[in-house]
Amino acid sequence: MGDFRKDLKYCLHMLIANPVFTLTAIAAMALGVGATTAVFSVVDTVLLKPLTYPDPGRIVQFLTVWPDGSGPSASPVDFNAWRAQISVFEDVAGYDSQGPGFNLTGQVPEQVQGIRVSRDYFRLFGAHVLLGRTFTPEEDSPNGGHVVVISYGFWQRKFGGDPKIVGTAISLSNESYTIIGVLDRSFATDPPDDLWVPFQIDPNSTYMGHNFLVAGRLRPGVNLAQANAELKLATDAYRRRYPDDLGPREGFTVQPLRDSIMAGARDSLLVLLGAVSFVLLIACANVANLLLVRAAGRKREFAIRAAMGASRLRIVRQLLTESLALALTGGILGLVLGLVGVRALLAVSPADLPRIGEHGAAVGIDWRVLVFTLGVCLVTGILFGLFPAIAASRPDLNTALKEGSNRSGTGFRQGKARALLVISETSLALVLLIGAALLIRTYLALRNVNPGFDAHNAP
Repeated sequence: MGDFRKDLKYCLHMLIANPVFTLTAIAAMALGVGATTAVFSVVDTVLLKPLTYPDPGRIVQFLTVWPDGSGPSASPVDFNAWRAQISVFEDVAGYDSQGPGFNLTGQVPEQVQGIRVSRDYFRLFGAHVLLGRTFTPEEDSPNGGHVVVISYGFWQRKFGGDPKIVGTAISLSNESYTIIGVLDRSFATDPPDDLWVPFQIDPNSTYMGHNFLVAGRLRPGVNLAQANAELKLATDAYRRRYPDDLGPREGFTVQPLRDSIMAGARDSLLVLLGAVSFVLLIACANVANLLLVRAAGRKREFAIRAAMGASRLRIVRQLLTESLALALTGGILGLVLGLVGVRALLAVSPADLPRIGEHGAAVGIDWRVLVFTLGVCLVTGILFGLFPAIAASRPDLNTALKEGSNRSGTGFRQGKARALLVISETSLALVLLIGAALLIRTYLALRNVNPGFDAHNAP
């Protein structure tokens, strides 16, 4: 520990004594780490954080499979067939997450985000009731009446948190609805919803229009493969009953809800993370070059220390301490830049990313981001500081001392080594820059993939 304190004290002295080198190296590391941290913060929120629903690993999305792909859209006939598979699924719920909303009419009309859901929706997604209750089976049946459950935020914003709100009537699209419940503030949807009305799907419906989503929970002890095997048998029975709706090459399947939510964002985010990783490598290569050049200029110092009995390990440890100090300082500054950069990143394309919340409110710094940034700093500090340290720890005492006393500074071999270093760094930076540009181009191309329908004027 005493040697480490000496190394750290000497390291700080040397870095302060060379402010241009220190600031340049820290700035390069901060830019690389900041860009990588900003993108990883979004990746962490979208791809790594677990879903907030109870037992999310058992929640699945129902899909219809066609010859050219699959999709989560469902019809009332599909929903009734899936809900009947009680041996493998429970809490099967339909919900219109992309509904147009409702017009809240009255003294101050406004557009509110409301969706239709079946009665099991609230239990499936773990919505706790603060006041009142959710839908009964009768209310979720055809002609079950006009009732509505509202969110905590809507209750606070529109009704001032009135504790007697249950039983009050509101007008939605010029029709009277009775408020029967208020959900707890812990329940949040993406995008945020203000209210929910019962779907009231007819169990005997023959309507085959696909216009909503269906999710359910696997029963305890049932895995995904077993559920899909059982669903395949149900698909065959469905095909025999509705031959006009489901062709011989079409069918039904389920996949984890997490995969369904992230399907449109995973590839784009991973490509973007790869692109900024190349930028980080360029920054690290520049810092490594600065360390090599600086180490070459200190050959006389290392030669004197070696002549006085300093071991190679001690010299390597000293240089690694300096490298890690630069990397960690740049990492701290990069973390701050990452917080600013993530807002700029979300401003470019917030609508394409799920789970980020309104205006990116859900994206932030948590333990995964901190561990990632610390890991990047340690790996880059060790990896890109090790080679300069090893190279500098083997000084030719005779040559180094002679060159140090010569006014010409460096010999032919040292100049040749530096020239080779500059060529190598330029080549590496060019390769990394091309790689980053290609990955960014791929990211933009993925964002502009034709979805297969005209999205013009779509809400």
